[in-house]
Amino acid sequence: MAGDTEIFGDLARDWWAPASPAASLRALNRPRFAFFDRYLPAGWGGQRVLDVGCGGGFTAEYLAVRGAVVSGVELSESLVATARRHAVESGLGIDYVVGAGERMPFADGVFMVVTCLDVLEHVASPGEVVSEIGRVLAPGGLFLFDTINRTWLSRAVMIWGLERVLRIIPRGAHDWHDFVTPAEMAGYLGAAGLTPVGRMAGLMLGGRRRDGSFRTRLTRDLSCTYLGVARR
Repeated sequence: MAGDTEIFGDLARDWWAPASPAASLRALNRPRFAFFDRYLPAGWGGQRVLDVGCGGGFTAEYLAVRGAVVSGVELSESLVATARRHAVESGLGIDYVVGAGERMPFADGVFMVVTCLDVLEHVASPGEVVSEIGRVLAPGGLFLFDTINRTWLSRAVMIWGLERVLRIIPRGAHDWHDFVTPAEMAGYLGAAGLTPVGRMAGLMLGGRRRDGSFRTRLTRDLSCTYLGVARR
């Protein structure tokens, strides 16, 4: 949504700074991919990957370092500029473009993996984004996602706790009404011609470490943040 783009775009200048409000997003790569890696037994080397809603490049760089050939699409021009600059500074050849998830500037079937992490709860039409992801995925390709369930627990944790009390996330970054239930997600996948693979998992937050990163654990509880995989 436009408001979300402005909120995160305002963080572009300090996106990669250790004390940035966005730093907690970077710390989630490890627990997320502890789940996702099992679906790529051959590893990431040479995989052509698109990161949808790439922000300032946290996940794109994480995968590029692991050998993937990465592209990123992001609506915020300031975040794309930040991502491009940091990739150059890091010696990584990542192709970043400005664009909306609902209308991505890529040909059909060109990616073997598409990631969309902490994004679907921020867009006006998650179904359209998932449909576009299905379009750009090659046959047999994988869609890796996480989003936030619309429950009383997610309202308490993500909005009241992280935004208003702990102030880890910028206030107003989330709207509870935009959160996506697993049933809604299953409907979007089916409409896009994508088939779920395996069981979805929850990602529970268990406090913060001294360096500011979250303590997390994978669980079968999908009542807050949850992750999943689907195949084209």
